[in-house]
Amino acid sequence: MKSKVTVGWLLEHYSKREVMVPMRDGVSLFTALYEPRDGKEHPVILERTPYPLHPYGKTYARDLRARLDAFVAAGYIIVFQNVRGTFLSEGTFENIRPYRPEKSGTETDEASDAYDTAEWLVRNCRTNGSIGVKGISYPGFYATLAALSGHPAIKAVSPQAPVTDWFLGDDAHLSGAFQYAMFTFGASFFRPRPRPTIRWPRPVARPEGAYYDWFLKTGRRGVTELLQGQVTFWDEMRSHPAYDAWWEARNPALQLKNVRPAVMVVGGWYDGEDCYGAFETYRRLKAQSPQTDTYLVAAPWYHGAWKKKGYRELGPADFGAGSAEHFLYDIEYPFFACYLEGKGDPGPRIRILPSAETQPGQATPHRWETPETWPPAGRDMTLYLSDSRRLSSKPGTQSFCFTSDPRHPVPSHPEPAEDWDRAVHVADQRFAARRPDVLAFTSRPLREPVNVEGQVRVRLEVMTEAEDADLFVKLIDRRPDGVQMLVRCGVLPLRFRNGFDRPQPVRKGEKVVLEWSLNDLAHHFQPGHRIMVQIQGSWFPQVAMNPQRFLEDPSLARSEDMAPAAVTLLPGSRIILPVTADWNGI
Repeated sequence: MKSKVTVGWLLEHYSKREVMVPMRDGVSLFTALYEPRDGKEHPVILERTPYPLHPYGKTYARDLRARLDAFVAAGYIIVFQNVRGTFLSEGTFENIRPYRPEKSGTETDEASDAYDTAEWLVRNCRTNGSIGVKGISYPGFYATLAALSGHPAIKAVSPQAPVTDWFLGDDAHLSGAFQYAMFTFGASFFRPRPRPTIRWPRPVARPEGAYYDWFLKTGRRGVTELLQGQVTFWDEMRSHPAYDAWWEARNPALQLKNVRPAVMVVGGWYDGEDCYGAFETYRRLKAQSPQTDTYLVAAPWYHGAWKKKGYRELGPADFGAGSAEHFLYDIEYPFFACYLEGKGDPGPRIRILPSAETQPGQATPHRWETPETWPPAGRDMTLYLSDSRRLSSKPGTQSFCFTSDPRHPVPSHPEPAEDWDRAVHVADQRFAARRPDVLAFTSRPLREPVNVEGQVRVRLEVMTEAEDADLFVKLIDRRPDGVQMLVRCGVLPLRFRNGFDRPQPVRKGEKVVLEWSLNDLAHHFQPGHRIMVQIQGSWFPQVAMNPQRFLEDPSLARSEDMAPAAVTLLPGSRIILPVTADWNGI
């Protein structure tokens, strides 16, 4: 169902009003409502967000004619709301505010705010008694909490790339390793907001020039000093350098039990912000709330690309046209229509679109898979980082050594950049393969497709003179045209080898075994391509440089704490690929 909602049609058929919706503790939240003029009862789509709701005033939001046009054409009431303490809403904003299962009286959290909003909408709009909630990224976090609200009118929820755990895998950290993008985001967004405003907070500080050079010069300590004392949430994060109860309380996926609404989780394989959150949310729902109607949708999208109808490529990767339109019209709207209107069929519980051939002009036509489970049934393919830098089914006897130098970290981007480039997650890695501090292992050209779907597991056996270090593993599709397209990058700091809650230094002469899983993916390596794995000690400035000396708080690392270190990769190191046969597509 495709629609063409024009400005004229929208003005004729919809009205807009802006209201302050009261919460149980007396705080009121700014809410923009777009309602059909026909006087009939309609379902509601609600999005709660900490971001501005431009345009304020009489002008209508462009999203009504873009990513939400299917709902508008069907006559839905569209509601946008600023969460408490943001922009024109009253109250105090708290980042990733913990869910409180036991509340009494006027106690609030984001679930209770969603409940109170739903209650107001049912009483003050011409609804049919059914509300759907959705959101991408941080609004996805609020969608997850709406699923826990317990309001009977909230019947369907879609957390899309939801912020879920800012320590283990989303936004701020990658397996506990700090990501500098959180500095450029938090330097403005985390600032206190003493009064309602439509203006985005002015940043305390921002990088100047190429990010690689600026972050290298400024260092982790310099970044910390720029924000220390001015951005409260930054100081709070810093006071929890290991995974503890503070972080755990801010992961809503741990609370997903006895969830009443149907839930459709959406994620992108090449989402650089919240790939982890989507699949963690889905796994927790399936394990902790098995009675919930739970759906999963994932495709080769960057963060939020599924709302861009013309999406087809990212950096050197051509994924083919049509996946985002298919999602908006044939997956997302039918899901809500089923649960909010009682109309039609929501479709299969799992819909997966793998990436495959990505050479420009040769992209595989999009072919969605509908496995019974995620990850699908299959087998493990073990590839050893073997002799002569080959990926082999048999372990080798050679060790390989490189020196990780904090003064010359391995770049995450092929070219110097003055902003965060989402294409870093599919970037051509030939620039890295040429460096002496990157170990590259390559398979022979493939004779048959190798379909990798699920979580790639890693086991590295190393020795190092460092007290601490980060080890990065990159899974790469080496195409016949020479491009070494990144498929997945993961890291594990040595300090967390025995658990993210137990940081420990490496003892001199200690053999270290690292075992962890990379974020979920679905990529089909094609005949004629090669599988490549790169091992390195930095991925900068995407991830802050590990000083390679053990510090209780790495954010206080000084230049004299930065210590070059040799890292020896021992025989037996390997990756385990979850390999599956083809599924019948839809």
